Amino acid sequence: MSKTFTKTRLALLAGLTLSASVLSSSAMAEFSGEVSVTNDYRFRGVSQTAGDPALQAGVDWSAENGFFVGAWASNIDFDEEDYNGPDIELDIYAGYWGEINDDASWDVTLYRYNYLGESDLDYLEATVGFDFFGARAAYWYTNDYGGSDLDLHYIDLNYGWEFAENWSLDFHYGYNFGDALDDGEGFDSYSDYSVGVSADFSGFGLSLAYLMTDLDGDYAVDDGVYKTKDTVLASVSYAF
Repeated sequence: MSKTFTKTRLALLAGLTLSASVLSSSAMAEFSGEVSVTNDYRFRGVSQTAGDPALQAGVDWSAENGFFVGAWASNIDFDEEDYNGPDIELDIYAGYWGEINDDASWDVTLYRYNYLGESDLDYLEATVGFDFFGARAAYWYTNDYGGSDLDLHYIDLNYGWEFAENWSLDFHYGYNFGDALDDGEGFDSYSDYSVGVSADFSGFGLSLAYLMTDLDGDYAVDDGVYKTKDTVLASVSYAF
């Protein structure tokens, strides 16, 4: 795999906070949506906007029986010296949510990642997740990561502690592994981490987090496309 990750893109958490909020709202309301601005769109520790800001929006619908569908979009930047990549990512998903008790629930979701203007990067990913007492654990799997016909697995653990009304201290750990990462020279997995604080006031959400990965050597990208350098990630959102 090349340092630039053109085909097997090392790409949730600007997406992490948004994905969690979308899922929660799916379970509680028929229609919901969110618009957000972030200083960098990071997906599993890797920038999707070459370290630049992103405007993101999502909308979904849920039925009383737990079924939900939705869509989410963001600007992206994969442009390199000899490659002009897509400018928009559009994700479409459908799934089912169920309650175990007042403190625990589960969900299964199928995602379709679409890269407008570069359809050979499109792929499907399935996930199953469990929420319990403020914590969330999820497993993600695709057998065609970035249109490569290679599998990729992702396990993430998240915990939000509400230390004051409308304020939460958020922790995240993610582990990426699979053939899509295997370069044949010993690299076949990596981890991403974050710790941050978030707040919610009358539909407006604020988030500030410090993101890290354990990528090093040729896979530690300090700047530009697929940036992986540790960063402070800030976002502002409005839910409706």
